[in-house]
Amino acid sequence: MSGDQILLGLGLIIGLGISLQWLARAIKIPGIILLLPAGMIVGPVLGLVKPFEIFGDSLFPIVTLGVGILLLKGGFELRIRDLKLNVNKAVWRLVTIGVLITLTLGTLAILIILKVPFILALLLASILVVSGPTVVGPILQFARPKEPVGSVLMWEGIIIDPIGASLGVAVLSFIISPNPFPVLDIFLTIITGIVIGLVAAGLYIASERSRRVPPNLSALVAFMFGVVAIVSGELILQEAGLFAAVTMGLVIGNQRLAPVKGIKEFTDTIEPLILGMIFIMLAALVDLNAMGMYFFSALILAGIYVLIVRPLVGLVATRGLGFDWAQRIFIGAMAPRGIVAAATASLFAISLLKAGINFPHLMPMVFLVIIFTVAIYGLSAPIIARKLKISQPGRDSLAVIGDQPWITNLTNSLHKAGCGVMLVAPDEENIEKIKSEIPYVTYTGPMAQLADEDIIDEVHEFKNRVEWLIIATDNPDLTKIVQDTFLRQLGYLSIIVFGRYRQKQDEIIFAKGGSDMLINTPFGLFGRNQDEILDFLDKGGVFDAIDASTQPAEGGVPPGIKPFLRVLSSGKLAVPGDTSPLKEDEWLIVVR
Repeated sequence: MSGDQILLGLGLIIGLGISLQWLARAIKIPGIILLLPAGMIVGPVLGLVKPFEIFGDSLFPIVTLGVGILLLKGGFELRIRDLKLNVNKAVWRLVTIGVLITLTLGTLAILIILKVPFILALLLASILVVSGPTVVGPILQFARPKEPVGSVLMWEGIIIDPIGASLGVAVLSFIISPNPFPVLDIFLTIITGIVIGLVAAGLYIASERSRRVPPNLSALVAFMFGVVAIVSGELILQEAGLFAAVTMGLVIGNQRLAPVKGIKEFTDTIEPLILGMIFIMLAALVDLNAMGMYFFSALILAGIYVLIVRPLVGLVATRGLGFDWAQRIFIGAMAPRGIVAAATASLFAISLLKAGINFPHLMPMVFLVIIFTVAIYGLSAPIIARKLKISQPGRDSLAVIGDQPWITNLTNSLHKAGCGVMLVAPDEENIEKIKSEIPYVTYTGPMAQLADEDIIDEVHEFKNRVEWLIIATDNPDLTKIVQDTFLRQLGYLSIIVFGRYRQKQDEIIFAKGGSDMLINTPFGLFGRNQDEILDFLDKGGVFDAIDASTQPAEGGVPPGIKPFLRVLSSGKLAVPGDTSPLKEDEWLIVVR
């Protein structure tokens, strides 16, 4: 390939990898549903992306390193505190008994459907044992199941990836060069990876504790140790690097000796890049003719996994552990295949080809099963969670944060109008005194503690439901702290600075050449009339909520009252708001 062709290929890999995840998030489907078809189109269909010609022999080492980094990030997000007795046992059963059931029934199904030799059926079944956080996580974000279901599935997805990959390596090594001790190899791989991961985590923590790591390099130093752990493990035993990655991430994510905020922000940013690139590259390797040839075989196999194997695994793994039937059914309805299956299948296909072993079914079957399972689980999980009544509330609430004297009055009015509200008044003694009398969630502790995601209480759970944030303060320092706490969750467009100091907000709204956001926001909050309302409040104005019985019949507001927000019958803000006649159970938040 010429330099221009390579540059075009790289641009498509990165551009499509990110933009399609953005689109998938907007339309609320797992990104893999768009990434795999896109990779096939720019690869075998259009011939614009040819991974082997772009990367050469470094292709699969790059993929292995990328998968390891994704598992490092997955391990970092696991919390040992989530491993209550029933969760711990369920996860252990899923990655032991569940793996054996999936492997056994999968092998039998493949033997019947494809009629291939037993050892090749076992190889394909071992690859299809894995699930993975890169597909489970996004689906759980859409389905939002109540705990402990989410913790069980995330722990399983992260732990089962290296186990399934190691299982596949053991079977492959037996096929290529008969190995009398495949189980011993798996055991040594696990132990080697865990030891390397512990050492790497220890070195990072010691480096941070020495105070010789500049703050702006902290996340990159952790990343460096992660790469060293993955490479070291892979050089010693294939797939040991994946266990090292999970172990290092798990240790760093659960310790209190070194800061982790920077690492989380860095891994949150780099994960979509790696994920998109790997899926586009691997999908570009697929033979479309083979995909068409094995389409119905893969559909039948995916149906067996979805309708028979996984429900059985879910029921066995949760039996007698205190899970109710709704939770057990949902756990049995979630096992999408992901990036580790795709990467392992691609690597194994080349190894078999070099050994002179013909197994053309491998890649098309794995990629089709990935597409089918992700599509089935991704589209059905939110529906199943709602039908089983185990889904958490969506983002439909509002938080009011600040130090203005009228902040309680504003929050009371929002509560009266049916909004789900949280009042945050850092170090506010007056609100602390009447906390027990307030009928909604309140928080008066330090903002740093509110930003701590490891704390589980009513306030932090409510924070995850917040859709809009009103910052009611004239203090620029408090404004910045609050924005930092909520920015990654909401973005600037959902953060309303209702105070004299709103430089960042005004820069976004009124920037020269910028888009006019007034059409997308509630009236009274953005715009030049904000200071007018603040002046009104400073002179003794108060907030109130009025309904249709108080509003003039033609709409608008009574004389001497200023409109501020419109609240719909669902309790959500109307964006944009207006003062047209209110419908039943709708309210206007006004200043009188």
